[in-house]
Amino acid sequence: MTTPLSGATNPYDETPYPDLSYVHTHPDRAATLATLLGLEPAPVVNARVLEIGCAAGGNLLPLAYALPRADFIGIDYSARQIEEGRQRIAYLGLRNVQLLRRDLLEPGDDLGTFDYVIAHGVYSWVAAPVREALMALIKRVLRPQGIAYVSYNTYPGWHITGMVRAAMLYHGRHATTPQEKATAARAMLDFMAEHATEGAHGGIFRSYRDFLGDGLKGSSDAFLLHDELEETNDPVYFHQFVAHAGTHGLQYLVEVELREVLPHLFRAETQQRLQEVARDAIELEQYMDFLRNRMFRQTLLVHDTVVPARRLDPSPVANCFVRSQAKPVRAESGGSTIQFKSSDGATLTTDHPMTIALMERLGALWPRAAGFRALVAEWQRQAQSVPSQPEGPPDALIFAANLLRAFGYSSQLVSLHSHQPALVREVSARPVASPVARWEARGRTVVTNLWHERVALQPVQRDLLARLDGRHTRADLAKATPELAALSPEALETHLHRLAHAALLIG
Repeated sequence: MTTPLSGATNPYDETPYPDLSYVHTHPDRAATLATLLGLEPAPVVNARVLEIGCAAGGNLLPLAYALPRADFIGIDYSARQIEEGRQRIAYLGLRNVQLLRRDLLEPGDDLGTFDYVIAHGVYSWVAAPVREALMALIKRVLRPQGIAYVSYNTYPGWHITGMVRAAMLYHGRHATTPQEKATAARAMLDFMAEHATEGAHGGIFRSYRDFLGDGLKGSSDAFLLHDELEETNDPVYFHQFVAHAGTHGLQYLVEVELREVLPHLFRAETQQRLQEVARDAIELEQYMDFLRNRMFRQTLLVHDTVVPARRLDPSPVANCFVRSQAKPVRAESGGSTIQFKSSDGATLTTDHPMTIALMERLGALWPRAAGFRALVAEWQRQAQSVPSQPEGPPDALIFAANLLRAFGYSSQLVSLHSHQPALVREVSARPVASPVARWEARGRTVVTNLWHERVALQPVQRDLLARLDGRHTRADLAKATPELAALSPEALETHLHRLAHAALLIG
C-alpha cells in the first residue's frame, strides 16, 4: 500500500507502489476471528470499509467487486495513484467504492464511520506524528463494534533485516534517483553475499538477495524502495504497539493468522515454560515473538470497551462457512484413523466419522465453502447408515472442535469464513470470469480471485482469462489467439476448469 505522508513531495507519485491484493486484509477474516472470540461483528456483505493507504485500489477494488452491497472508501496521499484508481473504477463500473486524496495529518471530518478499517503497510513507514494521526483516525471512525487491521514491522526479527537495510542505504547514499538507489541497493547485496562469508552473516545477505530475485514482490524495485529503503521504517516490539494502541482507546484483539497466537506448535516443555514466564496474553505473544524471531505482524484492533472472549470455544464455528482442499491419507496406524494434509504440510488426524466424511465432502466442493449447519444437516440425513456412536459430546460439537483445531494449525488446512462469495465451480457454455481478474490479467501474471487470494497464471491461462466475458463459446476461444488455437480441445477444457478451481469464474 502507498504510505500517506505529509509534505509537498511524495515518493509514491514518482515510483508508484505495485497494486496487489492482500488476503489477510479482507473484512471476512476480521469478522470470522471476532465471531470465534464471541463478538458480533457487522456482516461483511453490507459493511462500510475504509482503507488507509489504498494506492490505486489494488486491494480495495477486488473487495468492492466481490461485495457489491458493501460500501468502500480508500484514502491515500498519492495524487497519481488516486487518479489511476479512479480511472480503473470507471472502467470496471464499480458504484460502491470511492478513492480520495487525503493527508493523514488533515484527513477531514467527512469520512463518516466504518465497520472495518484497513491500514496495510502504513504504521511502520511513517514518521511518529503521522503514526499518532493514524491511530487517532482509526479510533475516531471505527464504529463501536468495528474492527481495524493494522500491519507493521516488528522486533526482534527486524534487527536482522535492519542490518541489511542499513548496508543498502549506505551504498546508495549518493543516489539521486529512485532507480539509482535501487540499483545501488542490489549491488550492495551482491557484494555482501559474495564476500561476507563468515558464519551466518553472509547467509543473511544471500538469503535476502535470493528473495529479491524471485517472486512478484521481490523482483519489483518499487517494493524494494518503499518497503525496505523508505526514509522512515520504524519497527516496534509487539508490546510497544499494543501499548500505543491503548493510548488511543484501542485494544488488541488477535492476529489474522490464528496459528501465530497459539503456543501449541511449540514443544510441550516450551509451552509449559511459556505459561510460567508470561503473566498475561500480551506477554505470552511477546515471548513467542522472541522465540520465532518475528519480523512482521498483522494485528486486529477493537475499542477498549469491547469485551472479547480470551479462550477459544468451538461453539461459534456453527456460524461459519468452512472451506478445505486438504487431501485425505490413511494414517500410519491404519484402522479408521484418517490424516488430512494441506499444501503447506499441516495435518489434521482424526478417527471421528463425521469429521472424516465432511472433510472429504469439503474437498469435493472446492473452491466453494459450505455452511457448518448445512454440512451437519447433510451428515444427519445420512446418519441411518452410520454405526451408532458411544456416549460423549455430540457429533456436531466434535466436528466444530476439529475444524477449529485445524484452523489453528493452518488456514490452508481449514479456512473459516463469515460469508460465501458468488463464484461457480462449473464451466458454462460461455464462461464468465471476474471482471477485476480479467482487467488484472491484461497487465500481469498474478490476479485476484473471488476469495481475495492471489492466483499465478500460466501465459496461456492469462490469455484465456482475459477473454472470459460471457460472449465467447469454446469454439470462439479456441481461435482467439495462435496460442489458444494450438491447444487441443482437452487442453482448453483443462485450463478452463483450472480457472474455475482457482475461484475465478462467476458464471
